[in-house]
Amino acid sequence: MNGFVLTNSGLEEISANEIKMLVKAQDVLIFPGRIMFSELKIQDFVTLCYQGRTFSKVVMELASAQLTGHLPPEELLDGVKPYLAERAVVQCERHGEHNFTSYDAEHHLNKILAGKYGVAVDYKKPQTTFFLFIDGKDCHFGIDFSGIDLGRRDYRIFLGNDALKGNVAASLLFIADYQPKHAMLDPFCRHGIIPIEAALYSTNTSSHKYDREKFAFATMPSVKPKFVDKEKTFPGTIIAMDDNFKHVSAAQKNAKIAGIVKMIEFSRTNLEWLDSKFGKNFLDRIITFPPQPGRSLAEGLAEKIYHQVFYQAEFILKKTGTITLCMKRGVELAKKKAAEFKFTIVKEQKIKQGKEELTVLVFGH
Repeated sequence: MNGFVLTNSGLEEISANEIKMLVKAQDVLIFPGRIMFSELKIQDFVTLCYQGRTFSKVVMELASAQLTGHLPPEELLDGVKPYLAERAVVQCERHGEHNFTSYDAEHHLNKILAGKYGVAVDYKKPQTTFFLFIDGKDCHFGIDFSGIDLGRRDYRIFLGNDALKGNVAASLLFIADYQPKHAMLDPFCRHGIIPIEAALYSTNTSSHKYDREKFAFATMPSVKPKFVDKEKTFPGTIIAMDDNFKHVSAAQKNAKIAGIVKMIEFSRTNLEWLDSKFGKNFLDRIITFPPQPGRSLAEGLAEKIYHQVFYQAEFILKKTGTITLCMKRGVELAKKKAAEFKFTIVKEQKIKQGKEELTVLVFGH
């Protein structure tokens, strides 16, 4: 069976590689915000939903077509009968310029679905959720196995401003080439998103372990899912640090909800004490979403913070270690301070989180 996942712009290659890690997909093709693949079994779509970390939606494709009229062709619904139940719905996501809205497309196909197959269209509690993805003139139609936004995390209860989505935080680990054997530090852990994702990844724990019932496939009569948990211990170290006690407390609470609080070391420590806390050449990876210059943080203060980050990193990082910074603002300032301590850019990557553009910088010696 063919299928596709949706992901953030800029994360396509990372999500494609993760798909290859999780299932034996063939013909994996990358498009903006989308990865297409073929030759999967029903259980493979379940696995992608349950074990995937970097994408937002998983769809088993039933049909594709080109827009030739004012609305998507009704032939897209020809193959839905084997997957129907009493209650079903078609939902739509649309990209590009069209003379109809996403609601128009949904209403059009739901009306046909009800009239042709005699099912009740139920937006709130459908047993089968069909999904129409329109990109320009390309239409891709199938069954939404995920139902929920896979980029969200239910453990993210205690949050503040500028929080990263779970799939973006997980993607930082792949961009940084983080391995479970590494000693990793997030010196600005805020509410623990990056360390928690590192612990989930390192222990092979599903990010959705405690919300299985929310998946769309859970209500499909034609699907009998198997949730395979192969959790493990890991040899590395994950440290969540912040100089704000409220942040450290929130990170601990979120990690407890995620079920991995014992896998992370929490510390309220100021940047200036990193060298004495860890010692020389202790860390493999620093991965963080640092304070950003803006209304609440003057550029001069941000410069002092970045200066201290690279000053300390020069001492506590191993020679093969790297620093990964996720930036909304202050990119050039971070590059400037890195250069002062002879750190060079190993990788630079743009990611979209909603309408915001993030820049991920990886520095090494």
